[in-house]
Amino acid sequence: MQQTIAVPQRDLRPLLALMATAAAAVFAWLAVSTECGYSPAVYDPAVTAWAVRARHGLVTAVARPVTQLGGTLGLTLLTAAVCAFLLLRGHWRRALVLAGAMVGSSLLTVTLKLIFARARPSTALLLGDPASSWSFPSGHSFNTGVFVGVLAGFALVSTASPARKALAGIAACMAAAAVGLSRVYLAYHWLTDVLAGWAIALVWLCVVGIVSLTVLGPRQE
Repeated sequence: MQQTIAVPQRDLRPLLALMATAAAAVFAWLAVSTECGYSPAVYDPAVTAWAVRARHGLVTAVARPVTQLGGTLGLTLLTAAVCAFLLLRGHWRRALVLAGAMVGSSLLTVTLKLIFARARPSTALLLGDPASSWSFPSGHSFNTGVFVGVLAGFALVSTASPARKALAGIAACMAAAAVGLSRVYLAYHWLTDVLAGWAIALVWLCVVGIVSLTVLGPRQE
């Protein structure tokens, strides 16, 4: 009689902890650079000036809706739609993880902006309505990174083929990059705000991953 041997899943928590530590170090470096005027923050005005000079009607027409998708309203609607879809498919664990990740990132965004209180680029350069919140870190970059990162994470821990997992990761990176770069292009944020948003998004994704694996277990749906 042939015996089936269960192959234990690799514990990803040590790797996630290492990634979170590295990303937190990058975020801290960016935060110090903005507070003290060190590199790379010293190059922020030049990058913004270049983005303004490089503006083109077609790019602007794309950047505006892209940046809206990464805003509070856009991500709230997307999160609600995806959670509803997951619940209808019986994936309540995934819906819980996504909702919890997005609520946490939203609260963390507000907290960090109040802590650093960095001014945004001049409204004279802005393409759009002025924002009322502080600049560092970019909430659009942070929250979009968390949203697409969680979805990519679902694919990475699933039984999907390696090609589909790679495609999910690439799509998540491209979506996060598009929203973040649109913030610089439209002059809502400095480049270091966006880089910090991506860095803290990776930290938060790793924390969510560790908590999910610890509390909910590695079960795949």
